Amino acid sequence: MFLHLPLSFKECRQGKGGRPAFNNLGLLLTVCCCMWLLSSCKRFLDTKPVDSITPETYYKTKEDLDRALSSVYDRLGDRRTYGNGLYGFLSFSDEFFIKGQPTGYMSNTLDASMLELNRCWEALYVGIERANMLIERVGGADVHDSVKNEIKGQALFLRGFYYFVLADNWGGVPLKLTYTKSPLEPNLPRAPLADVYAQVVQDMKDAEGLVKNITTYGFNGRISKTAVQGMLARVYLTMAGEPLKDESKYAEAQLYAQKVIDSKLHALNPSFSEVFINLSKNRYDIKETLWEVEYFGNNQEIIREGGYVGSWMGVYCPNIDTGFAYDYVHATAKLYSAYEDGDLRRDWTIAPYRFVPTGSGTAAPVTRTNWTSAQIYERSAGKYRREYEVTNPKNQDFTCINFPMLRYSDVLLMYAEAESHVVGATPTGIEYVNKVRRRGFGKPAEVADPSVDLDPGIVSADFLEAIKKERFRELSYEGLRKHDLLRWGTYVSTMQQQVTAYQTNMPSTLSDAAIKQAARVTARSVLFPIPNTEIAVNPYVSQNPGW
Repeated sequence: MFLHLPLSFKECRQGKGGRPAFNNLGLLLTVCCCMWLLSSCKRFLDTKPVDSITPETYYKTKEDLDRALSSVYDRLGDRRTYGNGLYGFLSFSDEFFIKGQPTGYMSNTLDASMLELNRCWEALYVGIERANMLIERVGGADVHDSVKNEIKGQALFLRGFYYFVLADNWGGVPLKLTYTKSPLEPNLPRAPLADVYAQVVQDMKDAEGLVKNITTYGFNGRISKTAVQGMLARVYLTMAGEPLKDESKYAEAQLYAQKVIDSKLHALNPSFSEVFINLSKNRYDIKETLWEVEYFGNNQEIIREGGYVGSWMGVYCPNIDTGFAYDYVHATAKLYSAYEDGDLRRDWTIAPYRFVPTGSGTAAPVTRTNWTSAQIYERSAGKYRREYEVTNPKNQDFTCINFPMLRYSDVLLMYAEAESHVVGATPTGIEYVNKVRRRGFGKPAEVADPSVDLDPGIVSADFLEAIKKERFRELSYEGLRKHDLLRWGTYVSTMQQQVTAYQTNMPSTLSDAAIKQAARVTARSVLFPIPNTEIAVNPYVSQNPGW
């Protein structure tokens, strides 16, 4: 996949082969020598540096701004955010369980000292700090105003998005809108949740008028106007649900989803599977996918921007050449049974096969082998298939497969959900859901088909339930299911029902870990614990209930 953004700070701080530029011993010797020289020759030295990079000397050229913006985007790809945490081990729901993980960070064993949780919080705030610095400094660059405005819009959106993720997972958080200029700056208390969301909305609305249309960019790894509008629809839907329950925001969600639809820049890909094959084959589909997190290469070259999409959550395969994938993420019978007969999405979302080795070692040949009809819980998540990956040589862990953050089908379903709360089931909302359903059954999205369409006379309560089921079928394994259950206020009850389902239906060889993972979702799980690393340095931050 062509890397449109410049190298990130992550790459700039690496030496050849990805090794640190200095090892610990070399760094120690360097520091000692410098201290000796300074102590011996300080009378002859000008102690004011003239060639260092500071906020005052940087952010001057288009290249400076691009690199700085790339560093803001960089936090999206961290393993604890959208590398795999926020669609995987930090996002347990009724769509998957993680095989053989009764303990450890992949077992839903959360606490305030959990390293992966602490680093997720840290990654999001690093992204915010970088965005704050860019927002404050971009005005002084020696570039055209149109360039400055567009980059500022990108940074504003990303700051808002990072705060959205924080609020969605932790509730009210410290709201920092300027970059840190001194380590002596006072700590900030947690802002009220409503204030955090108000800032998210403000940042995204400001960004809407500054960024460009997706057709101008020609790819979807950079935030476009319709991506901002689609994410605003998601933010407003979240505000309308739990825990804020500001139902006036349903109308706003409908408005922003309609903006995307009215733009005429997006449409459903006729093939559901092609959406995800494109992610593996390094092809941009700017009609269907409004925004995706970009990964590049196999982490074996100078540029190290590979991700875990397809290896951590993919079709089980022990062979590197075919596309190695760990046997971690497995489907639930609930998800499998949610699909109706003839729905082609089922056997793409949930892989009906696995790769069986015919020898030992990661280079041993493999045979594609189908599961039996009784083997449901044994099946892997299937959306991200490394067998289509075009990067060679392949790496056991790292892939170039992008992760979809916002798709047009989601926009259609968000519009229908928001409208159903505002005025009930309407022909327009029903038609948008039908478009998604028709595509799922392999039929033309624009052509009415009574065999798969919803009853045009469906009542509002049933229509809302139909939308929820459609989101489950369409968007599983895209980091949205837990988010949906939380805003609907059904996360805890849904996961406790999964405990019973696992105890009743799951093979004993798989049930121990799955039961423990689901059983750990209790009333306190609606929010993550505030990390100990934050509480230890900030006396004004209190812990979330139950932790």
